[in-house]
Amino acid sequence: MKQSSTGYGPAIMRAMENSLPEDKRLFSDPYSEKFLPPFYLPPFYRFFAISMRSPAILSFLTRIRERMTPGIIGGLICRTRYIDDVLNNAIKEGVGTVVNLGAGVDTRAFRIPGIEDTKYFELDLPEVQRVKRAYIEKYTGGLPSNVSLVPIDFGSQDPGEELKKAGYTLSSKTLFIWEGVTQYISREAVDNTLRYVARAATDSRIVFTYVLKSFVDGSYIPDGLNSLYRLTLNKKKPLWFCGFEPAEMREYLSQFSLYLIEDVGHKEYLERYLRPKGRHLAVFEIERAVLAAVK
Repeated sequence: MKQSSTGYGPAIMRAMENSLPEDKRLFSDPYSEKFLPPFYLPPFYRFFAISMRSPAILSFLTRIRERMTPGIIGGLICRTRYIDDVLNNAIKEGVGTVVNLGAGVDTRAFRIPGIEDTKYFELDLPEVQRVKRAYIEKYTGGLPSNVSLVPIDFGSQDPGEELKKAGYTLSSKTLFIWEGVTQYISREAVDNTLRYVARAATDSRIVFTYVLKSFVDGSYIPDGLNSLYRLTLNKKKPLWFCGFEPAEMREYLSQFSLYLIEDVGHKEYLERYLRPKGRHLAVFEIERAVLAAVK
């Protein structure tokens, strides 16, 4: 599996969520299925995307997916809702700019109310953005004037330099979104990105996800996640490299003049999102989300 294709799994799950009745879903994402290029997806995911339009088949496929990787659907849809909430709050508070680091086929630039009044930068691999731009042209009528697509390889290019070329200025109060990326890059690359974020205007914020270090190093593999571990941490060709533990997060962020607002995971997701909707999905423990601000 290429890193450039890893965003399509979460996109499938967002499309699944959008297929649910409005009173049950955690968010609405009408672009989620449209932004899935069939030629990029393995047969299993193509079947998923087409079949989930039937409620009965959607329920069946959800059960199958949960048996394969328990808690992954709940984890991914809850993190989507959490980041949506952070973005909605930022818009209400008058944030000037959003920078989405590793946007993939994320659709927040098109579906969040009020986002059209905010300057929005999306960074990702060039091949991902080529495909996404084609689907933007097809399904939204063209790239909105407030949105800029910035091609980058996080492993070898400096986000700050690329953003500067695209017209971003650190003096703007900014919300940085960094969803599902940190595990795919080195600790040094994570450090450098946070160091850059810390140079933004005071009270700029970053919301990012991370995988538990204990999972990455193999010391804690929850029941049912052995196949995910083998897929992402194959010794010959690992996909994931970096992890953190909640106990270290506050001190870690302080190194970069960032202060922790909250660090949430499966317990918070269940209490805030799933139980109020009467949903009985599990949420895996190995991924968490952090909201932090520039001092």
